Amino acid sequence: MKKTSMTAMLALAAAVSFQANAATGVDPLTQIKPVDAEWFYNGAEPDFVVEVPSFTVPATGVIDYIDSVIPLEFGEDRWVKAVQFIPGDKRVLHHLLSYVVADGQNAADGMIDETVNDDRREFLEGYAPGKEYATEFPENTGVFMPDGSALRMSIHYTSFGQETTDSTRVGLWFADKDAEPEYEYRTYSVSTPMNQIKIPAGAMEYASNATHVFENDITLYGFRAHMHYRGKSMAARVIYPDNTVEEIINVADYNFAWQPTYRMAEPMVLPAGSRVVVEGLFDNSQYNVGNPDPNVDAIGGLQSWEEMFIGYFSYTDNK
Repeated sequence: MKKTSMTAMLALAAAVSFQANAATGVDPLTQIKPVDAEWFYNGAEPDFVVEVPSFTVPATGVIDYIDSVIPLEFGEDRWVKAVQFIPGDKRVLHHLLSYVVADGQNAADGMIDETVNDDRREFLEGYAPGKEYATEFPENTGVFMPDGSALRMSIHYTSFGQETTDSTRVGLWFADKDAEPEYEYRTYSVSTPMNQIKIPAGAMEYASNATHVFENDITLYGFRAHMHYRGKSMAARVIYPDNTVEEIINVADYNFAWQPTYRMAEPMVLPAGSRVVVEGLFDNSQYNVGNPDPNVDAIGGLQSWEEMFIGYFSYTDNK
């Protein structure tokens, strides 16, 4: 008896389905149903949902960053073990960064600069293209939200030719009181200041780099590369106090539409005095199909047609 492989069986089923739909004039792609679940963490609803204020994005034009501060009236300290963002309209939500701050902090304190690490805020998590599911912090770690905190968000919208309203939600899952983590999960941005970025027109491999020394022992869990449309590649390495070098990650083909946090299979322990180095390349030439304008120098800035160079390191402080 002739055996049919699983691949052949699936192909045959697909062909039959296609022929049946073609006969009825139905496009099979229109029959695909979206996933029923919204929240993706252990099959459970969040313990708390933050409703981001709705914002109507115009059909055209440049939208300044939105700075939103939402009080978190828990009445007690909480540890966040997982977080997820559900955009109201993915077509316009370019990205969102969220920080834990003291209640009462507002936009009058100045717009958040992603390249600056400010002791007055603790990074929670961000949304960017490619980040569809919940982010779970490593075992025995979490983001601490003391009583009297607020969630401050820096939100970047982009127009696409049609007016729409975005109402994004942020789901928070808390650690049980009898299982609170020992370590705070932190994120540090190692970057080139935006006012120092100037990429010559036509440059195919314009190099950029940034560096930082960790003063305490840390355990490194993850890394996220962030550039805009001219980003080509980014890599990170560590120079230990004894001057030995180890590679951390190499994002050889950076894609602006895919910016996940890369979680390390095995966390790295970096002793105090370790220097991390972030190196990358920009392509400001005509051969970069995503380049907004290869005929002008690209400068640093918040908007997508400008540029950024940031490597985000996620870790716990082991002191």
